Amino acid sequence: MIESLKKNLRAGTTAGLVLLGSVGGWFANQYMDYRSAYREALSANYQAFNSASSEIQESLREFADIARGTKKKSPDDVKQLQTRLLKALGAASDLQRRLDNLQGLAEYETATINLKHASDKITGPVDAKPLVVAVSDYLIAEKHLRDAVFKESNAFVSEDIGS
Repeated sequence: MIESLKKNLRAGTTAGLVLLGSVGGWFANQYMDYRSAYREALSANYQAFNSASSEIQESLREFADIARGTKKKSPDDVKQLQTRLLKALGAASDLQRRLDNLQGLAEYETATINLKHASDKITGPVDAKPLVVAVSDYLIAEKHLRDAVFKESNAFVSEDIGS
């Protein structure tokens, strides 16, 4: 009778461990699927931000020419920069929605607004200093935002997993 009890206990323990291993494997698989989808979506958001930032660089080259006095500022230049800044802010906001506590977004938003105001005011080399400062602040803020996104994308366990 004791032998039969031991045999049943071993069989029950083995079955329990197999079941527990299967459930654990399922949860691990679900987590890895979630993490892969999360990273793919984060990558898509980052690519949109990267594309918008590249377009801003083109406008900054045009405004550099205006600051040097080799080109006259046109309303189209200002409108194009404004459109590109809004596109980049939208992409940054998408990153913020994906990464709940994204560090550097407020700094990026402020730098973007300051860049817009400086681009409105510049007429040539005489009043180019505010634009140069705004461009510098913008580039630093953009780098900080990129660093925060890279930090999050390289994290294995995300803080916002429950949301």
